[in-house]
Amino acid sequence: MARGESGKKVARAARVGGTSGSGERRPIGYPIALTFVLVLGLLLVVWSRNSREATSAPRVGDHWHSAYDIYVCEDWRGKIVNEADPNGIHTHGDGLMHIHPFNSEASGKKADFGEFFGSYGGSISDSSLQLDTGEVISEGEDCNGQPTVLKVARFDAQDRDREPEIITEGIANIRYLKNLEAFTIAFVPEDVDPPAPRPERYTFLETVDPRAIQSDNLNVVTTTSEG
Repeated sequence: MARGESGKKVARAARVGGTSGSGERRPIGYPIALTFVLVLGLLLVVWSRNSREATSAPRVGDHWHSAYDIYVCEDWRGKIVNEADPNGIHTHGDGLMHIHPFNSEASGKKADFGEFFGSYGGSISDSSLQLDTGEVISEGEDCNGQPTVLKVARFDAQDRDREPEIITEGIANIRYLKNLEAFTIAFVPEDVDPPAPRPERYTFLETVDPRAIQSDNLNVVTTTSEG
C-alpha cells in the first residue's frame, strides 16, 4: 500500500515538474505592455519639456526693451548702430536691445545675448566682444596695472536699488528674463564690479513705446512700431 501511494506521488511530481521545462511558452503580453508604457512616458516628458521651452517668454509677438552700455576699464563706449535683424532681437542705434522675436530662433531660451550680438555679425563670449565696427575687445588688457576680465551686470530698471547680478560665465547664453532690464558689459579688473548704465540709457528706456507687449499681460495692444 505504501509503495502504491509513493508511486502516485512520484508521478504527480513528474507531471508538475514537466510544466516548467524548457518547452514551456511563457506569456509575453506583460513585458510588451510595460515597455510601451515606459516609452510613452518618456515621449510625454520630452514633449512637455519642449513645449515649455517653446512657449516660455519672450514669445513670438512680445516686444520687450532692455538698456545696455559698454564699459572698458574706465571709459564708456558708443552704441551699436547696425540695425540688422534676422530673427527679432536687434537695436536701432539707441542704446537699447529690442527683444521682439518673430520666430523660434529668438524666443524663449534662445532669446539671449548671443542672438543679439550675432544679429549684426558680431559675437560675445566669456572673454571677448566683437562690435559692429569689427573691433574686438578682449580680456587681459591693462587697466591701472591690472588685467581686465569680462563681466556683465544685470540691473532691474524698475527697481534700481536692487543689487545687480554679476555674470562672468555663459555670457553668450544670458537670457532676457523680462521687459525693462538694463545691462553693463564691462572689461574691468577682477575686483571691480561693472557700474550701472549711464542715466541717459535709462531715460531713453523709459520713453519707448508704452504698449510694448509683456507675456504676463493679456490685455495688451499689439504695436507695429519697432522703436
